[in-house]
Amino acid sequence: MDTQTFITRYRAAFGEAAPLPLVFFYSDAQTAGTEKIPGCFLRYLHQAMDGKPVCLGTENITCGGGKFYAGFTPMPDHVPIFVSQKEKYKETPELIKEYLGTMGPVPANKKYLNFVRADQAGSFEGMEGLLFLASPDVISGLCAWAFFDRNDPETVSLVFGSGCSSIVANAVRENRAEGFRTFIGLTDPSARQWFDKDIFSFVIPACRFRTMEQTMDRCCFNDTAGWKKIRDRINIVRRTVPDWAEEMNCAITVCDRNGVILYMNAKSRETYIKHGNLIGKNLMDCHSDRSKSIIRDLLETGGQNVYTIEKDGIRKMIYQSAWKENGKVMGLCEISVILPEEIPHCRRD
Repeated sequence: MDTQTFITRYRAAFGEAAPLPLVFFYSDAQTAGTEKIPGCFLRYLHQAMDGKPVCLGTENITCGGGKFYAGFTPMPDHVPIFVSQKEKYKETPELIKEYLGTMGPVPANKKYLNFVRADQAGSFEGMEGLLFLASPDVISGLCAWAFFDRNDPETVSLVFGSGCSSIVANAVRENRAEGFRTFIGLTDPSARQWFDKDIFSFVIPACRFRTMEQTMDRCCFNDTAGWKKIRDRINIVRRTVPDWAEEMNCAITVCDRNGVILYMNAKSRETYIKHGNLIGKNLMDCHSDRSKSIIRDLLETGGQNVYTIEKDGIRKMIYQSAWKENGKVMGLCEISVILPEEIPHCRRD
């Protein structure tokens, strides 16, 4: 299955609001210029989800454990003691050593580890796996898909390990063994701090994807009442935008927390018609670094951003605001209004 066919089927199964997965793979050549970020290398995944390819190696991974679980270096001597006595994830250092004897990473045979959003990947050739960073509703669908053709209880596995271990090391090890397991991850408290509270990871190693791609159209995604309810819930914003917004004399655009565009009214679609159908696209792909920084800040703080612009003699006011459900930021709404030449200003003290 090529990447575009997969995306079409994935959108049909999960809807436009479900974030696209990341394709991760090793390469000998550097595929992108990725700046060094101190700490856990999983923090880079937000860039990849925003549509900015990430290329990692020993030069820009600063965490010794991250280099180890990515397969780039031997285990640092301090890891068993650190994980046991500092992080307190295992009772003794000996348990860590025993665990790594069977579940440790496979040494990388290339210099760089890359993460690219599926719509920017040319193909699945050479990939180690597909990484989904998703809500429990999306994870439930992925589990159902994985279990469709297998009864083995390890078909979907949740095993001990760091965030980078649960994503990268598990997939690489499974691929080398030509196995069948998929992996739920981000249960490690040290990694969870970098992600929203309702986000987990689900990894389909390449060896398993070759089989699962053949069952995608036959599992519960295809015309079942139970999945339809979950799919609708994943895409709830598309059902709650009021009908009167469609013909408003201003452009209204709504995106989710990942920047994926969920809704555009008629005026918004007309404004951006030269770019084609943008529903399901990520607005991070068409903004400058400065604008991306503002968008991320609005999503983090739940704030608003208001300004005016002028282009080709047309003045507009842009109002951007986070939208929420039960006090939780769910995404952004942008309202773009064309301003008349003169605007009455009434003071009512």
